[in-house]
Amino acid sequence: MLRRSVPFFAFAMLSGCTITQSANHQQTMNAINTMEERVNFQLATVIQQIDQQNAYIANLEKELSTISKELALQAEQQNVTPEPQPEDKAAPAPIIEPVIDTKIAHGKVILGEEEWIWLDSIQSFYKARIDTGATTSSLNAVDIQVFERDGKEWVRFNLDHASDENDQDTEIVEAPVVRWVKIRQSTTEQAERRPVIEAWVNLGQLHEKTQFTLADRSHMTYPVLLGRDFFKDIALVDVGKKYVQGMNEQKIQKLIFNL
Repeated sequence: MLRRSVPFFAFAMLSGCTITQSANHQQTMNAINTMEERVNFQLATVIQQIDQQNAYIANLEKELSTISKELALQAEQQNVTPEPQPEDKAAPAPIIEPVIDTKIAHGKVILGEEEWIWLDSIQSFYKARIDTGATTSSLNAVDIQVFERDGKEWVRFNLDHASDENDQDTEIVEAPVVRWVKIRQSTTEQAERRPVIEAWVNLGQLHEKTQFTLADRSHMTYPVLLGRDFFKDIALVDVGKKYVQGMNEQKIQKLIFNL
């Protein structure tokens, strides 16, 4: 009885192993199929994205080509030379001559041998001689009186000049003394002590403060003499001309208004 049972059990055991192996194989195949389906799905998704990107790139290239053509057309239109218009021989173009400023040369003011100057302290015009041989300037002064004010020396004088054609009234001027100078005339051996004052002078575009030696110039043609200290480095003197700068229009209006 035992001998007959042994083969039966062996067969049963072999059958069980076969069933178990078959079930495991089926699970493995199912897993492989599932994985394959996922890979295929992902691959299809990637391919679809690549196709979309290629279509987008192609669209960009098309737009870029269109823009390039438009730019080339605009450049071609800008480079077109207009056709020359027939000239009107009856109405030639006017010739514009350059404006030459006769009052300035090489950045410097031109002065003639004689000029009109405006003294700010007196608010009036005076004729002045431009003297390139004199270092300092000179101003007509009659009846000079020296006095003290605030502890400093001052002078009071009359600027009236008989030869002046300005028809101005007698001007009494007061100014502080800057310094004293000694002047020796050729006709005398004794030196004369003269006061020096400062005054603002307007001559054309020049508006400078300069020093004047006070002297009796009533017997001379000009009440004012301008020396090199006034115009050096800022003006050129043309002794062949007179009144190059003329009178300042604003000063003339101011003078007329005060009359």
